[in-house]
Amino acid sequence: MNKKLESALYNRESIINAIEQEIVGPSDIQNAKKPLNVIGNTTFDNFEDLNTNYYWNKAALREEVIQRDSPSRRYATGMLYPIKLEDTELEENELVIDVVNDELQAEFYDQIDKVNAEELEEESGLDDAAPKIQQKDSMPSSMGVTFCLSKDTKVFTVKFEGGVYEKHKIYADIIHKDEDNGKQKHYKFDEYWWLRTSVSAEKEIALSEFESGKNISVKQYSLHVYDKVENKIEKINLDLHIQYRVKEKYTLLTVTVLNVTQPPGRHNVNEYTVFQSHLNISAEPGSFLNYPKVFQRNLDLTKDEWNNELLFKNKFNYAFGHGCSVTWDQYVGNISEINSTFIPRYETESLTPDVILNIGGKEVDLRIEMQALMNVKSYDELLQILQPLVTGYKDWIAKREEEIQDLQQELKEAAENNLEFCKKSLDRIEKGLKLLKQPKVLQAFKMANQAILLQQINGKAPRKAYFEKHDTGLELVLEKTFADVTKKMKNLGSCDNSWRAFQIAFFLLSIQSLVEKDSFDRETVDLIWFPTGGGKTEAYLGVAAFQMFYRRLLDPTDAGVDIMMRYTLRLLTADQFQRASRLICSMEYLRREHEKELGSTPYSIGIWVGSKTSPNSNKEALKQVKAMSKSKGPENLVVTRCPWCGCQIGKAEVKGKGVKRNESKIIGLKNENNHLIVVCPDDQCDFHDEIPVYFVDETIYEKQPTFLIGTIDKFVQLTWKPEARKLFGLNELGERIVSPPQIIVQDELHLISGPLGTLAGLYEVLIEELCIDDRGEVPIKPKIISATATIKEFEEQAKCLFGRTSARLFPSPGIDIDDSFFSRVAVNESGKPMPGRKYIGVFTSRVRILMAQVMTYSAILQKVEGLPEDERDPFWTLLSFYNSLRDLGAGLNLFNSDIPTYIDALIKREGFSNRRFLGAPLELTSRKQSNEISKTIDDLNVPYIAKDNKGRTKALTSCLASNIIEVGVDIDRLSLMGIISQPKMTAQYIQVSGRVGRRPQERPGLIVTVYSNQNSRDKSHFEHFNEFHQRLYAQVETTSLTPFSTASLERGLTAVLIGFLRQRMDMQMANYPTNKEIKRVMKDERFTAFRHRFKERVKLIDRDQLGVFMDIFKVFMNGILQGRYEIWRVSDTERGLMYQAGNLNDGEKYAGSIPVINTLRSVDAESRGSIVLLDKEEDEFVWEEDD
Repeated sequence: MNKKLESALYNRESIINAIEQEIVGPSDIQNAKKPLNVIGNTTFDNFEDLNTNYYWNKAALREEVIQRDSPSRRYATGMLYPIKLEDTELEENELVIDVVNDELQAEFYDQIDKVNAEELEEESGLDDAAPKIQQKDSMPSSMGVTFCLSKDTKVFTVKFEGGVYEKHKIYADIIHKDEDNGKQKHYKFDEYWWLRTSVSAEKEIALSEFESGKNISVKQYSLHVYDKVENKIEKINLDLHIQYRVKEKYTLLTVTVLNVTQPPGRHNVNEYTVFQSHLNISAEPGSFLNYPKVFQRNLDLTKDEWNNELLFKNKFNYAFGHGCSVTWDQYVGNISEINSTFIPRYETESLTPDVILNIGGKEVDLRIEMQALMNVKSYDELLQILQPLVTGYKDWIAKREEEIQDLQQELKEAAENNLEFCKKSLDRIEKGLKLLKQPKVLQAFKMANQAILLQQINGKAPRKAYFEKHDTGLELVLEKTFADVTKKMKNLGSCDNSWRAFQIAFFLLSIQSLVEKDSFDRETVDLIWFPTGGGKTEAYLGVAAFQMFYRRLLDPTDAGVDIMMRYTLRLLTADQFQRASRLICSMEYLRREHEKELGSTPYSIGIWVGSKTSPNSNKEALKQVKAMSKSKGPENLVVTRCPWCGCQIGKAEVKGKGVKRNESKIIGLKNENNHLIVVCPDDQCDFHDEIPVYFVDETIYEKQPTFLIGTIDKFVQLTWKPEARKLFGLNELGERIVSPPQIIVQDELHLISGPLGTLAGLYEVLIEELCIDDRGEVPIKPKIISATATIKEFEEQAKCLFGRTSARLFPSPGIDIDDSFFSRVAVNESGKPMPGRKYIGVFTSRVRILMAQVMTYSAILQKVEGLPEDERDPFWTLLSFYNSLRDLGAGLNLFNSDIPTYIDALIKREGFSNRRFLGAPLELTSRKQSNEISKTIDDLNVPYIAKDNKGRTKALTSCLASNIIEVGVDIDRLSLMGIISQPKMTAQYIQVSGRVGRRPQERPGLIVTVYSNQNSRDKSHFEHFNEFHQRLYAQVETTSLTPFSTASLERGLTAVLIGFLRQRMDMQMANYPTNKEIKRVMKDERFTAFRHRFKERVKLIDRDQLGVFMDIFKVFMNGILQGRYEIWRVSDTERGLMYQAGNLNDGEKYAGSIPVINTLRSVDAESRGSIVLLDKEEDEFVWEEDD
């Protein structure tokens, strides 16, 4: 184990211990300096003694002294109160922080009120209230554990441990001189401190004591409580209840401890409450059985559920808690004990994408370097490099087939199905490899490897630029020279960048579906499934590069949009745009070297998103640049540096004599014929004349970039912008002049669910129709590639969203979740799993979630301050996730006020020497502008060692985020996260927690979930903590998509039909929906084919809705035929068919107009419009029999 990892693991455990000491107790007595004399009352005669931290000796054992507050105010969970105690009987009120509506809170909520529907839907993760917990649960008097024992077990032992506190009187009458102002103060002290005594109780239970022949029986025992020197604690009375249930193959037991003490009065409850309660159940090794698997309970399971039972067959759940959580040694086969805990923890295994092959009896790491592939001279040379991968995968499948024979009968069918899919993947990989014999296929493959390599080495590091003012003018000064940053590019042969095995395998697997467009796999949706941070993006970028090169090699003039990559969140879109831009610049660099083969049209990239991320017109873009130059506007531009060399773009500072304060000059942005173009400011750069990146809608329609990245929501513009047809290779007549996009990449597939996914599935009909190449005898559909780290029932989602009957997961799972050949659990030299992310849970009974958050975060932040300075970086920045904007607003208030105050109290109480000073927390939500989001991400990348001019670290203390961070935030320095309340969806929980711990070999992550004690779902997650986390991916919920539901058709079908008429027909139709034009279009074979394919998709996905679909389609067509419309969109002078849903002013301009959606995210019921006919006429459109 390397030293960095060793220190990170030690520090991670120390943070967890700090949380437990703060929330459960007892405090770390190592901080105590002196023993307290407890004989009689204690009187202090000097100020220093009164303010010293003390411990007391109980026999030879050091015990805690609580010097401020009582135990029930000091600790938040782990208590067993007397059973009949009512909440009102506790002598102190709960130490709770009420979030008041101060200026900060009021301002935040005011901003939330102004958030539009798209952003609100994007941010909110909890749209329905979870069941509440009863108030009595805030003062628990019992705790329990349920577990299984083998039939052979004869005896087990229950051991209970905890702490009880008793009052100790402290007096002081002191005159003390204040060091700050020199004034004397008189201190009178007459208070109680609290002395802890460790207690325990033990009971050996013989199973023979339970009645034989009864399926269920209950026994009750009294537990006698003793201190560590065997003195009985008479004031505490505990009962032990054991429920015994006989099953066919095991015995199921529930062990519960109750505090049945009856305090003599209402005002001394603390002395009769047990704190730091802990249950230990022990038996002979092999006695504990794992809780029965789902398939062992004779339940009906779906195909996916059977598959999960197979994959997670070696993940065993031994127990769950009642009012507490449970833990056991997860790395021991036959456990001998189970322990309760109030701070549960579970460490997930760290997966590695590295593949080790057995060649000639030796284990060899598989390395497939890009430079080797780009330089091959023959197919045989290529085969030498790639064949070991193919052979290794084939051998792995064969070994798994042998292992199937040892599986339980119930799991064999799922195992056989999985390995059949593995064989199909292998077959596709081998076919792709054979196709590389073709010269143009091989050339495209080699070029793609070179482009990916260039993308990996160029443009990643930002190069700062500024102007130096001289008498002769301004001189642009760059941080590094172009020659310095492109050294590797000049010597690619020395680069050892390599593909991960699954990436190059997916590349090979995809080739046939791109080269042979009539192959079966062309219409298969390929879904890359790999854990967060595993390199999915690189996998499909390699395939995209191959396709873009191959298309031009076939026809250098066939230049148009080739790849459409879509995301659901604009943060992810902008982030991936930066990465894909480097690839496109690499490809364009190669095109210039091979212009004869690849044509004269540059490779280019465009980002097609809303105006909040990029301007929709050149006029607006130039206006923004002008405002930037005058320091009046934000740098709300997507391109902030050159993708090729990293040179800064935007505002550059001006330095030198006579320079005005904050003087700056815009670089890299030019007005050329009233068009905004991006250039590299460095005149040595290959892209000094122009960088082929476009982010203005007007320019995108004009240039038709080779690679188009957009949010899924943007595709609604197909209804509103007829010029968008150019993106699909269509001219003004609606005729195809170049090939349509060949690949559609849909990243983070699991995010397309709910209302967004439902309407997206409807719009996919239109998108696919525009992408179909119908110039040949057989229409060719685009290839669809998707990626996700979490998915369930993906085949059904692919069918509902894309209308495809075939979907394949890659890598196909084998027979165990820990090994798919392409990924496996990382192990150390001794074969033990390497450390991974550690999840811990905090569930407080006495304080609610706001105070729990304050206590937990204060403990974490202050503990990190005490770490050695060179070891702080992984845990210095706390990334805190909230399920809603309102929760985040409350969190901001806590970080600005309550947490600093609590840290002050913590330091005073514990006697820490250094205080953690908190800067203002940053916010990462969709309320922020794109440039603000980009800056926050840059700030998150700043390491602890970066210092300001006063020697203070520049690293952020905290960042509060909403679900915008689910994807696209790839900052590998972060290792600490807090999650406030369990997210609604497990997929979201996985994605969010995957933002930290992305360098497990050096700094594995720590994720702290603070549960709400008012939420029964949170409590269930807490009680089943280990069980949930060891089968995390199996817990992912099914994604719901109903694109052809009545509500969806009523809201979106008219928009899709309008989109088709305006994109696929000529511009006359695109602009004027007159009766004459509609009649002409109805006879067009393009319209006939579209309505037929549309109907077939409805049959495939939801046949029961066919009648509803045909009725709405018919009503719309007849309505538009009879509606006497002059233009599509309403105006003040002409009769328009439609207006944007929600814009009632436009709706009043013409009685026959209808509301049409302009977003897929949150659609008002007002968009459920149908055409109101002014004069009812006979239907002119009818469904014909052949439809």
